[in-house]
Amino acid sequence: MPIDGGYPIELTAEREGVVSIRYSPTDPRQLAAVVRRDGRRRIVVLDDQGGPAEEVDRSPGDQLLGGFTRDGRRLFFATVNEGKGRLFQFQVDGNKATELLPGTIPPATGTFASAPPYTPPPPRDAGSPDAGPADAGRTSGSAPGRPASAALSEVLPDVQALGPPSPDGRYLLLVTSKGGGNDVWSIELSSTRATLLTPHEGKARFADPRWSPDGKTVYVLDDAGRDREGVDAIVFATRERKTIYAPNRRVEAYALTEDGHRLAVAEDASGETVFGLLELPGLRAQPLPQPPSGALAPAPEGESAMAWSTSGDRLFFAWSQADDTTDVLGFRMGFGAMVRLTRSPRPGVPQGSLPRPSRMTLTGSDGKEMGAWIWRPSSGSRAKLALLVTGEEVRPVFEPRVAALVAAGFAVLGVNPRDGRGKLETGEDAVPDLLAAVRSVRSQQGDLDAQRPLIVSLGKGAGQAARLLKAHPDAFSGAVAVDASERVPGVVVSASLPDLVKAAREKAR
Repeated sequence: MPIDGGYPIELTAEREGVVSIRYSPTDPRQLAAVVRRDGRRRIVVLDDQGGPAEEVDRSPGDQLLGGFTRDGRRLFFATVNEGKGRLFQFQVDGNKATELLPGTIPPATGTFASAPPYTPPPPRDAGSPDAGPADAGRTSGSAPGRPASAALSEVLPDVQALGPPSPDGRYLLLVTSKGGGNDVWSIELSSTRATLLTPHEGKARFADPRWSPDGKTVYVLDDAGRDREGVDAIVFATRERKTIYAPNRRVEAYALTEDGHRLAVAEDASGETVFGLLELPGLRAQPLPQPPSGALAPAPEGESAMAWSTSGDRLFFAWSQADDTTDVLGFRMGFGAMVRLTRSPRPGVPQGSLPRPSRMTLTGSDGKEMGAWIWRPSSGSRAKLALLVTGEEVRPVFEPRVAALVAAGFAVLGVNPRDGRGKLETGEDAVPDLLAAVRSVRSQQGDLDAQRPLIVSLGKGAGQAARLLKAHPDAFSGAVAVDASERVPGVVVSASLPDLVKAAREKAR
């Protein structure tokens, strides 16, 4: 569809949906798409006129998309099947996939025109007022058995995502997952030798690696050496890692323009997403308009949640709100406003009929302030309080289970308890703060029935529900769970929205 608005052209007809797409950097009519077929991720190539989509390879398993080389002639991807991984290159002109083995690509292959002039970011946080401490040069041994260099066959079984090839086409980035943490590797394509780029101490999460235009720096989103994610830069030649941007709140996603001069960041502010724009290399903040209250829609594993246009003047992302559909928004430099590019259908749901949460500030167990969101029914009757526990950040976005409970007359409270360093509490430490939050609501909101509230567990929140019931069984009227990650004694598991409402009403009597 035109980026300034218009009617979209349907390019695929996949029954299980499309995960992501990538356009060729040299041919705007050609693209690769990751689709779901029989529960697996499969990569297809197609054109922008709705021609038939063809799979790049018929090998069984899930396929992970890396990206096009700068000249658009090759596409890299990996397949994972039954614990085994294989790396391929797809010749776009010849429509042929070849497994990457030592010697498959000659050392001189993939040398392209030099990159545009580029100034790397400073080795420190450049005086950014809220940047975190740099951890440059921190050595690690990220996990036992993780040497600085390894054969490709040793790291492929743990592959979680592929990054793009380097600007000169000689290297490919690869993200592995093992032992509860992540690492980023560079793959030298001619020898298929893997080099660890992210040595660190303890567990750490590394995601979304991206090259600088000159191929000398790799940017990554990670929490190594700190308690929340920020943006780091890794000097490719030395593996030295330095903090570029690490504010006092979690960075959800980032996007770097192709010329390397603008860095867009999305930060988690008590569940809402706020955007920032930094000019590199000086990290000078630039004004950026903010969309309506909501949150950045998460991207599939291995994909970026934000993307710049090739010229670097437009930023695109998917946006979720509490009372509307998730749609694509765009920002154009110099125009001062976010523009909604898509409007998803909402059959049978009139505008303004969905509940919108209100932000609350509650008091924790040690007297500290905690951010929270509360969804209230529109009726004037005294609503029964339901405490929402998810094991993750509670965000002011549309959640069908919450909407169903509010329609049934419940007021739903979601709390984001944090420790003294601002990190979200999800384990045993969260229990005192969640109990204190209920007491705080009881004292602040006299129009709610907050005596013995109901616990509503979604996904990973089952563990929190179990801890709350075990520690204070008489403080709650009961618990119901949806999509529970584990079975909890005494918690009613609901498989549908009607079952959830029915179980909630029975427990709240």
